[in-house]
Amino acid sequence: MTQCQCDKFTKMLPNELDGILRDEVEILLAPLSDNTAFCALVKEALNKTNPNLIKDTAQYNRWPLLPLLVCDTICGNWERALSATAALQLLKSAADVFDDIEDADNTESIPAKYGIALAANTASVLVVLAEKGFTRLKGRGVNSKTVVKLIDTVNSYYAKACAGQHLDLSLAPEEITREDAYLKLIGMKSAFAAECACNTGALLAGANQDLINSFTTFGYHLGMAAQIANDINGITGLKDINNRKITLPVIFTLAQAGESHELLKSAFVENNSKYTCSPVQIKDLLVHSGAIQYSIIKMEIYKQQALSILIELERTGIGIEQLRQFLD
Repeated sequence: MTQCQCDKFTKMLPNELDGILRDEVEILLAPLSDNTAFCALVKEALNKTNPNLIKDTAQYNRWPLLPLLVCDTICGNWERALSATAALQLLKSAADVFDDIEDADNTESIPAKYGIALAANTASVLVVLAEKGFTRLKGRGVNSKTVVKLIDTVNSYYAKACAGQHLDLSLAPEEITREDAYLKLIGMKSAFAAECACNTGALLAGANQDLINSFTTFGYHLGMAAQIANDINGITGLKDINNRKITLPVIFTLAQAGESHELLKSAFVENNSKYTCSPVQIKDLLVHSGAIQYSIIKMEIYKQQALSILIELERTGIGIEQLRQFLD
């Protein structure tokens, strides 16, 4: 990609490219236009995953554009990945709805507000419409062989995510309290989204397998860093404490002996309904134990691994400016 093309693309990001993606999402939703109520429900599900997909908001979100950015970085033609990028967002929203059905821990979720039956139907149509999105790639100059390969790859990633969700739902709490087991779990059910997005962008750019592998590995490390950032926010914002969700900061403190271990074991592992202290006190305990600092260090390690890949790619002449911003 020439510097001129890169500059033009950069200028598009804040005010045009997100709107183009929204337009593509609206095209995928067109089969629902005759059913206003159903279409509104589907849009609400999309809006919960990313408000920018449905309406203009003051806050600009770069994450949904990841496949476009990877594709443009390699070949200078982000349009080749537009339909797939929209399709991936539909799949992500479907996964979020199914996750809300299975976890039943969010009072503002689609299943909590409208019931499991309507929620399951909403998630199902998002999956179907996403598949239609992949077929639109042929109209953007992508050959049938690549489309089939892409669909197979994306389905493999989501099958892996389902396997991760199965582990999360079926393992006893004490089985998730080993750090290596937890990192494997979030790699399967959380980091896969960024990994899949980068793989998609590289594949549609016509990259060779080595380049696809490099971008895919970058996506994995990026996704792991993002999930650990969510873990940190889930503790500092109390949400994961209130939901008794076992995440990296909790696992770190559980590995320590003493009163802190017994308190967290009672609240998170044994599911004891009687806290000996408040959620705010538990947050303070986790902070003072070093769990937040440890998690920050772990997140930075994944970010540095992702950055190392970008630096190697830059040495081959690939511009990395847009992707590097995900690590800020």
